[in-house]
Amino acid sequence: MIDFKPVTIEDRELMQSFFDKSEFRNCDFSFSNIFCWKHLYSTTFAVENGFLLIRFTPSSDIPGYMFPLGGGDLKTALQLISDDAAERGFPMCLYAVTRKMFEQIEAACPGQFVYESDRNWSEYIYNSDDLITLAGKKYQPKRNHIHKFKREYEWEYLPITREIIPDCQALYRRWCAENGGCDESRSLFDECLATQTAFDNFERLHLIGGAIRIDGKILAYSYGQPLGQDTFGVHAEKSLYEIDGGFTIINQQFAEHNGKNYKYINREEDLGLESLRKAKLSYHPAILLEKGWVKRIGE
Repeated sequence: MIDFKPVTIEDRELMQSFFDKSEFRNCDFSFSNIFCWKHLYSTTFAVENGFLLIRFTPSSDIPGYMFPLGGGDLKTALQLISDDAAERGFPMCLYAVTRKMFEQIEAACPGQFVYESDRNWSEYIYNSDDLITLAGKKYQPKRNHIHKFKREYEWEYLPITREIIPDCQALYRRWCAENGGCDESRSLFDECLATQTAFDNFERLHLIGGAIRIDGKILAYSYGQPLGQDTFGVHAEKSLYEIDGGFTIINQQFAEHNGKNYKYINREEDLGLESLRKAKLSYHPAILLEKGWVKRIGE
């Protein structure tokens, strides 16, 4: 049985050394995401035979694993995971697997595994230039929103620092109240814990953030971190609904200040929420990154 250990902030450098070499662009290989949501997924990890192995429990309550990252023999890594699952009394299951990952699994172990995608897990990846410039007819509604925002508000964009984090947290509490209250919904409660963890460890997680300030108050913010070499991942974005164009301006400004050195910007999944899906599609993703799960045939 593999000796998996809980993820701590001290593990960032080790795990990040694997994520930095990843070619997959998915938000699951982000240390800040893993660390901030470990309370929900009971995430653990191990390094075996040169591979980073991650084990966690998703919402289905059936423990599973991430695709193994490393430069060794993938077939050996998959066998390690399979043996570990068998010893724990569960079928082997890999979650958040992209089509490219499955192609590598199939090449290493032909005909042994089955792949099934889940549209709710698909990630929205955009050309960074599109989100920065909002050029062309298809982005005219977005530009109109921004023009109206700039006419109506005296505003400024500023990077998130330790000094303004309390104001960002105050905004989050107001946003939570607008959405029914963090104590009234399990999903909001879990997000609240993840947000608190992110802000408490902002510098140690190497998060990069930006905020919109109007009349001395933070009324929108966003933060994230790079995913591999050519993609920046946006992990969180919040604005008050009373601020007309708040989400549009923080989206554009955050991309302009933090995404210009990357080819792509990943704005993660819609989780099957229709309003979120509509909003993410309205920005015309360059890639809809398909993800799903992999199981061994016969299990």
